[in-house]
Amino acid sequence: MRRLFVTCCVLLFLVSLAASTALAYSEIQLTYGTDVNHSLDNNLNWSPDSQWVDYDTRAFVGGINNTLTLEKVNIATKDIVVMYTAPNPNPTDGFGPGTAAVSFFPEGDTVIAIRGIDGVHYNQWARFGAMISPTDGSVGGFDYVISDARDVTPSFTPGALRGGTHRHEPTGDGKFIGFTYNDEIMQYYDPSYNLRTIGCTKLGIPVDVDDALGNQDGIGFSVLLVKVKRQADITPGSDDVFQASEDSWVGAKGYQKLDGTWQRGYAFIGKTVPAPGVARNEVYVVDVPEDITVAGPDGPLEGTATTMPMPPAGAVTRRLTWSDTDCFGILRSSLDGSRIAFTRDGQIQLISPLGGAPVQATSLAEGTGDPWWDPSGKFIYSVSANSVWRTNVIEGDPDFGTSLRLTDPDLYPGISPNAIVVSPDGQWVAFNRSISGVNQIFITPTPEPSTFVLAALGLLGMFAFIRRTRG
Repeated sequence: MRRLFVTCCVLLFLVSLAASTALAYSEIQLTYGTDVNHSLDNNLNWSPDSQWVDYDTRAFVGGINNTLTLEKVNIATKDIVVMYTAPNPNPTDGFGPGTAAVSFFPEGDTVIAIRGIDGVHYNQWARFGAMISPTDGSVGGFDYVISDARDVTPSFTPGALRGGTHRHEPTGDGKFIGFTYNDEIMQYYDPSYNLRTIGCTKLGIPVDVDDALGNQDGIGFSVLLVKVKRQADITPGSDDVFQASEDSWVGAKGYQKLDGTWQRGYAFIGKTVPAPGVARNEVYVVDVPEDITVAGPDGPLEGTATTMPMPPAGAVTRRLTWSDTDCFGILRSSLDGSRIAFTRDGQIQLISPLGGAPVQATSLAEGTGDPWWDPSGKFIYSVSANSVWRTNVIEGDPDFGTSLRLTDPDLYPGISPNAIVVSPDGQWVAFNRSISGVNQIFITPTPEPSTFVLAALGLLGMFAFIRRTRG
């Protein structure tokens, strides 16, 4: 009887371990067409029900300027739906308008993506957020909703910006949209003042502007959140930045402050000047007020003919890291807002939006990056050594920092996964591989918790029995 019990425990452990290993090397290709790319762009590419992955068909030549369609693929049937097609009489001339970098909203059937401006040459400072709903392909080339208003004719309009927004990311409650920004007025006034920064749109506050080429009404009120200075104008050693980018929202509803209240926050990489002639990427967070319609102390929300738009009152920027080497990657926060992931010295680091010392999460031999959180907050997914990995980041767990490889590094030698995105239900990781020069979409299942529970139970049972028999 005892031998049978031991045998069962061992078999249970081995079967669970084998299931875990088999699961770790499961990989499914969703797209195969070679006429267009299927580019994830490290955005919110999963539908709220975790059944669809959206992407843009990034042009092989000309990039976003010549990209015409936004699509989605079903993970079960592999059916592809063309959600939106941008009008373009000559898709090779680079004029645009172009469309790309699509993200799902956290609820409903709406996506938001970059779109160029009709009649204006596509550029970093000439694009906006186009909201498309439904995503079944019924939305025509001009049948979209403009999120961020645009006004490039003086006098400018509060709530409208004067340039181009991209990497649009809705908040967990769908009320705000974050973005990265470049300014057209500054570009033509003096390109050295056209410094990339970040901003947001609060939906539900419509902004109307005058009719002129390049101007557009929007359904939301838009502001910039971070003041940027030219590198030459920054005092070395200060917290001022000459670029803000690699941004994303902190938490599904913000982060919890020490007094228990919740604060909406937006994390970003700020380019600092630690010493004369030296640039350093550091991690920052800006607190975003619920009311963004009130001008702050630095100047008007809409800017002037010679200055950038300035942040609203209550938009407080805080620096979180002071590093000897650069911080990299699009910053990603756990859903509860308690930790922000970034890459430094080739490994993923975690830091609280409240500040404090960063904690190294990964120790992968070949380095890693491209982090994305599991919805539970217990794991981080990243890319290293031609594979997708899952790392335990459970605070206080003895296995903190332990990484599990999920994809086979030998299946596509030299073709690393990139732009990984975890599904809202935590069951799948989607990513790109460039196969014969074409971006294709793959998914891999995340390890089932029951697999590890069974393995642990089998092992614990075996150890318990051995201990009893020896006692």
